[in-house]
Amino acid sequence: MSSLTAHSQGSAATHDTLSSALPTPAQPGPFGHKQRKNFFMPEGKTEFNHGSYGTFTRSVQENMMKWHNRVEENPDRWTRLDLKPALIKVRTQLAEFMNCDKDELALVQNTTIGVNTILRSLDFIPGDRILQLSTLYDAVDKTTRYICDTHKDVEIIEVPIVMPLTDHEIVFQVEKMIQDHLAKKDGSRIRLAMIDWISSVPAVLHPIKALVDMLKSYGILVFVDAAHVIGQVPIDLTYLNPDFLITNCHKWLYSVRGSAVLFVPKRFQSSIHPTSIQVAYKTGGFENEFSWSGTLDYSTILSIEGALEFRKQYGEDAIIHYCHRLAVEGGAKMAEILGTNVLTPHEHQVGNMVNVRLPIKNINDPKLQTPDYLIRLLLDKYNLFTPSFKHGGYFWTRVSAQIYLELSDFEHLGRVWKEVIDELNAENA
Repeated sequence: MSSLTAHSQGSAATHDTLSSALPTPAQPGPFGHKQRKNFFMPEGKTEFNHGSYGTFTRSVQENMMKWHNRVEENPDRWTRLDLKPALIKVRTQLAEFMNCDKDELALVQNTTIGVNTILRSLDFIPGDRILQLSTLYDAVDKTTRYICDTHKDVEIIEVPIVMPLTDHEIVFQVEKMIQDHLAKKDGSRIRLAMIDWISSVPAVLHPIKALVDMLKSYGILVFVDAAHVIGQVPIDLTYLNPDFLITNCHKWLYSVRGSAVLFVPKRFQSSIHPTSIQVAYKTGGFENEFSWSGTLDYSTILSIEGALEFRKQYGEDAIIHYCHRLAVEGGAKMAEILGTNVLTPHEHQVGNMVNVRLPIKNINDPKLQTPDYLIRLLLDKYNLFTPSFKHGGYFWTRVSAQIYLELSDFEHLGRVWKEVIDELNAENA
C-alpha cells in the first residue's frame, strides 16, 4: 500500500497561522482536526470536495430529526397548523443573516429548482436575449438553453471568461459584450443576465456588486447564481440589490442536502410561481405558494435553523476567515509540491475554494476525456476526491477548504496528486 494511501489525516499539527482557541476573525478556532468529531467522516477519510455536495454536522442532523420526529408524532397537526410558522421562522432567521425582508425569501430544495422557478416564470418574448458567462454552471446553462429552445427568437449571448482576469477585466468584458450587442441595432434586447457570484469550475469569486450595478444601468434584469455563496462569503442583499438570487444552504452553510433559499423582490412576486403549481396558486400570494410544495419531507429545509445555530457557536466571521486563509495557504502549498501555480493570483478572488494547476503533460490523454478515470482512481486507491477540469489549456483541480481541515491535509493531497500525475505522465513518456 502506498504511504500516501495510508496517510493519517489527524497526525500533523496545524499551521501556526491557522491554530487558535478563540473564534475571532484574527484568531479563529477551535478549528482544524478537532472539528472532525462534529462531522460524520470516518477515520482515515477526509473531505476535500465540500463545494459539490456539502456536509452537515451532528448537531444539524439532530435538528433535522427533531423536525422529522415532530411530523411523525402528528402529521395532521404538523401539516395543517405547524409547518407554515416553522418555515416563517427559518425565513426570518435567513432574512437577518442576508439583510433583506423575510417576505422576499422562498425556501426551495436547491439552486436548480430556484433557477427553473425564475426562468420558467418570466415571460420571454421574441427578440429577448439572455446574457451569461462562459463559466456558468452546467445545469443553469442547460436551463437557459431550454428557455431558448421553447421560445421563439430567444437566444443566449455568452461572455467568454478565461481566468486569470482582474475584477476590472471581468466587468470590462461583460460591458463590452453589451455594447457590441447594442451596436448591432437589430431590434433585440438583453432581457436577463445570469451571473455567477462564485463560479463552480473554475472556482472564482467575481466582482458581483460592480457587475450588478453595471448590468442594471443598462436596464438588464440580473439573476445572481449564488449557489456557493451563503456560508462562504457574507451576503447583504439590501446592498447588492439584485433582481433575483438563489443560494444553496446545504453547500457551505452546513444544512442538510435539499435546502436552498430564493430571493425575489416584491416587485416581481406576482409573476413568479413555483415549478410545481399547487393549491395555493394565486390564492394568498407569494408566501403561500412557496410554503407548500405538496407532501414532502420539509425537515431538510428546516435544518437551516440548526446550521445557523452551529455557526453562531463559532462565529460567522471566524469560520469565513479560517476557510479563506486555509484555501489561500493550502493552494499555495499544493502548487509548491506540484511545481505549478494557483489559477487566481489575487486572494480576494478566492473564497473557500482554490484551483491548483495539475502538471499533466498530455491533457488530451484518452483517459482524461471523461472524469471517470480520475474519480475512480482517487476514490478507490486514495479514499479522497477533488474535481478536476480543463480551463485555459491546462488541467486544474478545485479544492475546498473547510473548518475540519488543516494545512497538513493540503500537503497530503498535493502528494497524492503528484503520485497520480507522475504515473500518468510516465505512461505518456
